Amino acid sequence: MSLDDFAKRIDRIAVRVEGNVERAVKDCAGAVLRSVVENTPVDTGMARSNWTLELDRAFEGLFPARVPGEKGSTAEENATATIEAGTPTIEAFDIAANREIHITNNAPHIQPLNDGHSRQAPAGFVQMAVMEGLATVRGAKIVED
Repeated sequence: MSLDDFAKRIDRIAVRVEGNVERAVKDCAGAVLRSVVENTPVDTGMARSNWTLELDRAFEGLFPARVPGEKGSTAEENATATIEAGTPTIEAFDIAANREIHITNNAPHIQPLNDGHSRQAPAGFVQMAVMEGLATVRGAKIVED
């Protein structure tokens, strides 16, 4: 194999590695988003609705419930709407242009909810979502033969 052929082979591998890493980042973010949204305790829907994704920066705003309700009456609708709103940001991630996908929740009561102040979800549901995201990509094939 000539040096030129070797260089071309390395370039092809590098392109595949970038694509595989990009897919792993997207898969991880998608798993975290689904888990954190579905495990956020629900009363009015505000906390569940405020999981927001941005590329390369954290979102700083706050939303009302996407589908207002009470006593968890619109839990599934808010989960679906929030996941659907975040998915295009995940798919827009481009490893050549972006460094991070931020998943943020600025609801004032999200920290107490994550600390276990609701019987609907165990303490640490955010950390569990991150672990689920990591488990999703554990073993991902980054370098192919």
